[in-house]
Amino acid sequence: MMPGKAGFYFFALLFVFGGQFLRTSGLVTGMPPEIRTATLSGQPSMPLIAKGPAMVYFWAEWCGVCRGMQDNVTAVLHDTAGLTVALRSGDKPRLAEYLDNNKLDWPVVDDRDGAIGQLYGVSAVPALFFLNRQGRIVFTSSGYTSEWGLRLRLWLAGLL
Repeated sequence: MMPGKAGFYFFALLFVFGGQFLRTSGLVTGMPPEIRTATLSGQPSMPLIAKGPAMVYFWAEWCGVCRGMQDNVTAVLHDTAGLTVALRSGDKPRLAEYLDNNKLDWPVVDDRDGAIGQLYGVSAVPALFFLNRQGRIVFTSSGYTSEWGLRLRLWLAGLL
């Protein structure tokens, strides 16, 4: 006997959220590891996320899913504290050209060798970290996230 629609949706949601948990199980929570590298524009990184809710977004210029999230991230970063980390995406001139060509005005840290990503437990991009008002990582996410999904997690982080 096949389950009804409600049963199907329950198992579909369980599959999606279960898969999300497995993909994010290695990501760091609690106090974020310190990022000592300045942004491409020379700003110190950690003050950008010190007062939450805030978001740290790991991405790569070669990542198709990341390209699909660019508008979502841009919209959220226009009114939310945040930092982006370009994982293994080339040198600073190449990154600057990519950002300029795609009209991205993000605060970006170049993680050319992946060392920052390792500190955060990032094994795939896109990866997101959501910080509460105390500066602690309270939510993580891996894979595509809509603008409203980003905003919802930030709102929830602000409540914690």
